[in-house]
Amino acid sequence: MATDNDNLYAQLISSSLAFVRQNYSGPWLLPRTVVSQAEHSLPQKRKIHDPSSDPDSDRDHLLQQLSSGTTHSYAFRWRHVDDQQRASEPLPETSPWPKYLYNESDVTRMLEITSTSMQPASFCVPPGAAFYLGDCSNSRSFHMAVRDVAEQLDTPRQFDVIVMDPPWPNASVRRTEKSGRSAYQVSPTVWDVRQLIFEMDIDVLLANEGMVAIWITNKPAVRDLVLGEDGLFDSWDVQLEEEWLWIKTTTEGEPVSSLDALWRKPYEVLLVGRKRDPKRSDQHVNSTDSSKVERRVIVGLADLHSRKPCLKSLFERFAISPTLTSTKQRILECFARYLVSGWWSWGNQVLKFNHTDCWQSKS
Repeated sequence: MATDNDNLYAQLISSSLAFVRQNYSGPWLLPRTVVSQAEHSLPQKRKIHDPSSDPDSDRDHLLQQLSSGTTHSYAFRWRHVDDQQRASEPLPETSPWPKYLYNESDVTRMLEITSTSMQPASFCVPPGAAFYLGDCSNSRSFHMAVRDVAEQLDTPRQFDVIVMDPPWPNASVRRTEKSGRSAYQVSPTVWDVRQLIFEMDIDVLLANEGMVAIWITNKPAVRDLVLGEDGLFDSWDVQLEEEWLWIKTTTEGEPVSSLDALWRKPYEVLLVGRKRDPKRSDQHVNSTDSSKVERRVIVGLADLHSRKPCLKSLFERFAISPTLTSTKQRILECFARYLVSGWWSWGNQVLKFNHTDCWQSKS
């Protein structure tokens, strides 16, 4: 049964798509590099998943080992992206694997991870990106990493924007987990997600008047966990300000499924709230009151399962703290699976889509 929010979203998305079609005549899908069918095909009658045949399995195993603390046999070194053109120069020495790393340079650098038990793995780290490769349930270690970097570089210990895509329960992902075909882990229940996020101490990491953005599913229980009484926003003293709707389209600009579909909606919702300033009386409104909420629509094609669009340019435009410029704001992404230039990233798969296999050289 459709809710009031479902009806509101459907109307807003329909009008937004109509506006885009009237004002944009270009392609909905720009050229991209894809894996060929021959490379990606699997035997039709495979009954048991063989991890050794999965091109991602070595990478996922490496990230699992590093995030779990099994790091004694691993080392790393920074390399220039164009090291292949510098064959005459000796490679830099390796260092023991740390819990966090920061690319202080203004150019992309290559992170090479080595071990006696595997071939070196290389990851592209964008300029200004910092990351903590560890489970979000281990919040104490992450907080210590933020403190250490703050002391070394004289940077704040809090963030102006915190964005997260929590591992909400998902039946289809749970099924592929059991068969060994999914490296994306989800929590068993909404309550488990609640406990996980509460233990991350987000309120300690969030700056005054900072913003929190949380991707949610279309289940009412998930929305209530964020916006309801004693929910996440309530406990962090955060007021809902905006809702961003990502409508997934086909290459022809049509929603991937019906807007009024009962089980699988063609859109996902990002709830954006700001930490209340006790000096401003206009902010003291219950989080569930959506009458003053600004809504924006993001139109785009989906690519890989559960991967959300990168919203860096939108956060720089719309989520700026009143006292900051876009170039000074500090942004943290929790449960991250790729790095973003200038951001902090935290999660047990932060490097997954920065592996060189996911990128193609311009040459």
